[in-house]
Amino acid sequence: MKKSAINRYRLHVPKNLLERVDRTSSPVHTGNLRNAIDFIVPENTPVLAAANGVVTYVKDDSCIGGPNPTYWNFTNFVAIMHANEEYSRYDHLAPRSSKVKVGQSISEGQEIAKVGMTGYTFRPDAGVYFYKD
Repeated sequence: MKKSAINRYRLHVPKNLLERVDRTSSPVHTGNLRNAIDFIVPENTPVLAAANGVVTYVKDDSCIGGPNPTYWNFTNFVAIMHANEEYSRYDHLAPRSSKVKVGQSISEGQEIAKVGMTGYTFRPDAGVYFYKD
């Protein structure tokens, strides 16, 4: 049985730009992504760190995305390790929008990138999921 998250996380997009939260429309939210949530916001909306942590991975060189599974491996994302060995991963980021680097300490609410439409996605969104390694 997996343990519940210990950390508390803040909303990772500005609340005034949030159109809706979607956990059901994506057919790829299964397996490791079963807890992924898409926050529907306009393109280029700032993506904010949900908690303090250290950046463990950055991919922001893809310009490809859309509603087709062939785009699966083309998502831009940032992964952050938080306290208690919990991680957050932010997907579908705009090309070359990352404002952080691997190994960098970040603060809750700090802008880490911009929303895009990279990878397998149906609309611009700030996809996020939290996990324990």
